[in-house]
Amino acid sequence: MKCDAVIEKIKARVASIDPNGPRKVLGVFQLNITAADGVHEIVVDLKNLKVSEGKASSPDVVINLKDEDFIAIGTKQIPVKDAVAQGKVSMTGDQNLFQALVDAI
Repeated sequence: MKCDAVIEKIKARVASIDPNGPRKVLGVFQLNITAADGVHEIVVDLKNLKVSEGKASSPDVVINLKDEDFIAIGTKQIPVKDAVAQGKVSMTGDQNLFQALVDAI
């Protein structure tokens, strides 16, 4: 998948979070990334500070986007707010938690 480098950045950032320190975002995010070879499911668990492949049993927020849009957001070529406004990102679940994630990126 083209966006593997961005996923590795997310893993590194999550791994650098102090579990005992203050955190702005506590939630489980299901990323469904559509690539040429199908949909890749990534779980970003900011409650337990884990990033893994697969499907979350009960995510707080589900985010759907294409591989190229995920790369553009991850490399800061486009702000998340613009991607959402352009319909490149769709989400379901806790809108406030999604906004907190957007603000923290």
